[in-house]
Amino acid sequence: MDEIFQGNVLNAVDAKARLSVPAFIRSVLDRSSDKRIVYIGAHESKPCLTLYGDAYSSFLIGELERRRLAGEARGGDPDEIEELEAGLFGMTERVLYDSGGRIVLPAMLRRLAGIEDSALFISRGRFVELWNPKLALELGGDNRKRIASHYLDERGGKA
Repeated sequence: MDEIFQGNVLNAVDAKARLSVPAFIRSVLDRSSDKRIVYIGAHESKPCLTLYGDAYSSFLIGELERRRLAGEARGGDPDEIEELEAGLFGMTERVLYDSGGRIVLPAMLRRLAGIEDSALFISRGRFVELWNPKLALELGGDNRKRIASHYLDERGGKA
């Protein structure tokens, strides 16, 4: 079953790095698996994290193979794919969420994305981006900026 995520929300991150995975994400994950597992990793090119389920994880394996074969066909550098693999899998953690949807955001990933006391979830269809809302406002595209601006305005400019 495909996992399609739609929506956005700004959630608090507490001092122990605990964060609630939004219900609109959990409902999609729960329909495809009873394991309460979410994958959280470094985004390939943006200063945010990605969050996804088993279906997208399987897709990534196929996508890497496609890129590897395309690179070989054009005489590309195999180190590029190895580096991509190290980013996609070496900088991704499989995280269990409890019955209330809470996770502990891994320290390395939290630091990488600059996530402090709040995290902005922005759906991208097959996966979700997880941003520091101030970075999304500063570095995101137009739609990310609109979403971040909405939540920051709602909270009086505070993330």
